[in-house]
Amino acid sequence: MLRHFAVSLMVVVISTLIVPCKAAQVLSAGTDMEIRLSISTGSRTSHVDDPIEGVVISPVFSEGKLVIPPGTLISGKVESVGRLGLGLKRPTASMEYRFDTLHWPNGETSSIHAQVRDIGTAKEHVSAGGLIHGMYPTASLSSSVAFYALPILCMDPELAAPVLGVKFLIARSPDPEIYFPAGTEMILKLTTPTYISYSGPEPSRLAPLSAEELNNVHQILGKLPQQRTNRGRNHPSDLVNILLLGDRDSINRAFGAAGWSGAQGRSIMSIYRMYHCIVQRSGYSMAPMAKLTLNGLKADAEYQKSLNTFSKRHHLRLWQQGGGDVWLSAATEDINYKFRRMHLTHATDSFIDNERNKVLNDLAFTGCVDAGTMMARNLLNNVEPPERSIATDGRVAVIHLNSCQNPRRMPVESATSGPHARNRSIQTLLALRNDIVRSNPISLAYNTMEQIRENQSAKVKREKLLLDPSRRGRQAPQRWTRPSIFD
Repeated sequence: MLRHFAVSLMVVVISTLIVPCKAAQVLSAGTDMEIRLSISTGSRTSHVDDPIEGVVISPVFSEGKLVIPPGTLISGKVESVGRLGLGLKRPTASMEYRFDTLHWPNGETSSIHAQVRDIGTAKEHVSAGGLIHGMYPTASLSSSVAFYALPILCMDPELAAPVLGVKFLIARSPDPEIYFPAGTEMILKLTTPTYISYSGPEPSRLAPLSAEELNNVHQILGKLPQQRTNRGRNHPSDLVNILLLGDRDSINRAFGAAGWSGAQGRSIMSIYRMYHCIVQRSGYSMAPMAKLTLNGLKADAEYQKSLNTFSKRHHLRLWQQGGGDVWLSAATEDINYKFRRMHLTHATDSFIDNERNKVLNDLAFTGCVDAGTMMARNLLNNVEPPERSIATDGRVAVIHLNSCQNPRRMPVESATSGPHARNRSIQTLLALRNDIVRSNPISLAYNTMEQIRENQSAKVKREKLLLDPSRRGRQAPQRWTRPSIFD
């Protein structure tokens, strides 16, 4: 009897030790994960040790296994806050986050150590140590106008009112403080190896497309005269990299739940809004998009996803095929401005597979994707070989959507919070305050000198690193490649 009890006890102990090990995975230091904040933070409103929360929006793999599925909650604290204020203590605003806990659907948690690696905005940049820096107060059109206008005002004070009035209308000062609303997307980097133990059920996998559906997709692509869009006068542009199967209403619901919006047409008002966003370094969620054509046809739908800056956004266009539930898409990411044929336009990221995977992950997050696959595409007559400026594996993502009646929604900024919720009079007074504080001769001179000093210090550091013998032969850090739900 005692012997049987001892054997049974040993089996229980061994089982307890073995079962978690089967579900455990180790993520190496440097592993990246993409998240979307679910609460707002900012250098003006946050304090050290304030909680910060987000949700993972891209899958995290280790040795080919899914370790952290999209939808996993992540939390941490604000590590440091540096408010710019008058700009006398520091040249830019700064913030630092420490993410330390993953929250699983069954209530379990896992400890992690992660810092911010990159942010999906254009106003801020992140140092190698994870410190987020805001924009320089002098890095704006408003500061440039003030630099030339203020000496004139000193010589002729009577011109002060009209010049300041014109400047306030055409070149308001952007807010240099950091503000990240709910919905801000970040890339985190694990700073230490992380042991992930989760005993809950494995996440469900997407079903593959049937052989008949794949055959139909091949026929659709093969019958196209061209698979490159055109921006006019026979100038090839974006490459078709997504094919959606679903009705128009389902597509609208899916993109809406994922935080994407449409695009307004070009008008005097939209042009003014674009100029206003460029000057004040703010976002335009429904900015007009260039009218590209696919085989001579204009797009049937346009979607975009941006945050607090007009210069960066995710965007795509859809072309309906044969009047049915088949839609071709060319997805690219705007990352900056550039001049093309004497006018200002967006520069796109050459790594178009990252944007293709962005669309896949966002739609899958909503639960509106039933099946899909990455389909190899041969370079046929209707597919031009990729240009040197385009980096792609050449595959097309095929996504089959369901009716999307009850989608899971990504976190977004509340309409009753944040700077955009203030009425116009408050926004006007704040803009006037920023103009007075940032555009006076003392602030301009001091901030300019601080910026020059910091740039020189950074240049010296880079030169020392290049001359360091221990770093010779090392490879430069590789660009982050966004994983997809089909990996």
